Amino acid sequence: RSMIPRPVFTPALLLVSTMLLAVGCGAVPRVATTGARPTARTDEAAQFRIDLRLANEGTEDIPLERFEYVFTVKGVGVFEGRWAALRTIPPGQSITMEIPASIALPPDLAERVDLDAPIQWRLDGGVRYQAPGFLGRILFDVGVRRPTESFRGSGTFTLERAAGSAPPESSDDDATTP
Repeated sequence: RSMIPRPVFTPALLLVSTMLLAVGCGAVPRVATTGARPTARTDEAAQFRIDLRLANEGTEDIPLERFEYVFTVKGVGVFEGRWAALRTIPPGQSITMEIPASIALPPDLAERVDLDAPIQWRLDGGVRYQAPGFLGRILFDVGVRRPTESFRGSGTFTLERAAGSAPPESSDDDATTP
C-alpha cells in the first residue's frame, strides 16, 4: 500500500469553496480619473484635488471603503496617500468624488519646471470596496475578502505662482504723493 495522503473534501470545505467562488462573480466599481487641479499654493507646498467618476454596472449597492494612491507631478514631486471613501455607489449609477494630495515644493522649482507651461501629472491607485451581497458583506466584515479595483489617469495643468512670489504690478492709479 502507498502512504500518499488523499485529499479530504468535507461538506464544510466544499461549501466555503463554493461561496468564495460565488463572491468573485459580483460587480466591481469602475473608476475613471477625470482630472486634477491645484487648489492652493505657497512657496513651500501645493495642494491638489483629483476628480474621479465611479460607476456601478451591477444590480446591488457597492460600498466603498478607501482609496490608496500615488499622485506624481513631473518635476515637482510625489504624494502617496490614503483617503476614506465612505460612500456607496447605487446599482446602475455613477458618482463623482474628489481625493486630495499635497506636495512639498522643491526650493529650485522655478529651475525645474516652466510655471507658465502645462505640467504633466499621473495618478495610480486602487479603491477598496465591499463585494455586493450578503456573503460579500460578511467576508468583508471579518476581513477575509477586501477586494480592490485599480485605476490610473494622467493629464496636465498649470501650477500657478505663489501669491507672495509674483512680482508686484505697478499702476499709476496706485501711486501716492506725499
